[in-house]
Amino acid sequence: MASVPRTLRFATLAVLLVLAGAGAYLLGTRLAPAPELAGTALQNPPAVGDAVLLDPSGREVTLLEAADGARVTLVFFGFTRCPDVCPITLARLAKVYRDLGEPDDVQVVMITVDPEHDTPDVVGPYAAAFHPSFVGLSGSNAQVAVAARSFYVGYADVGGGQFTHTEVVAVVDRDGRLRYVYGNDKVPRLEVDLERLRRVL
Repeated sequence: MASVPRTLRFATLAVLLVLAGAGAYLLGTRLAPAPELAGTALQNPPAVGDAVLLDPSGREVTLLEAADGARVTLVFFGFTRCPDVCPITLARLAKVYRDLGEPDDVQVVMITVDPEHDTPDVVGPYAAAFHPSFVGLSGSNAQVAVAARSFYVGYADVGGGQFTHTEVVAVVDRDGRLRYVYGNDKVPRLEVDLERLRRVL
């Protein structure tokens, strides 16, 4: 008869140890620092929201106006005749956006580096083809050059309707400040990072 209480004590102790271990694990995961964002943070975020461009209707708008009050705006510089990087990047951004449930507080904006070909009526539908909420912006050569400089984006006409350009996705906060830059290889991580970015920006 004495062995029954001893067995019960061992079983109870084992259950308590398991519960204590689970509690310690949960506490550890809650206290652990959040994983680092994959993007490169800018220590002194420049103001980029005042950049003036042309929306798909041909109206002059600032980037902040094009973002329409979004908490987070993802900005990509590219061109519609791009054979690879631009459509791949926009397709990735469309997947991220859809996988997140198409949040109202996130806006994706493409700014062309080829304004002579990518007029508002060309770049607007191009961006929207990846997702109806995506905005394509054009402008004069001078307007695009000013916007690109503010984002530290370089580009050059290499002939044959092709351009070389900085291949990054920029993260702009609601105040129009450039906060993070994601290289092409980091864009898929935005699906994870955007949850945090939407809370902190």
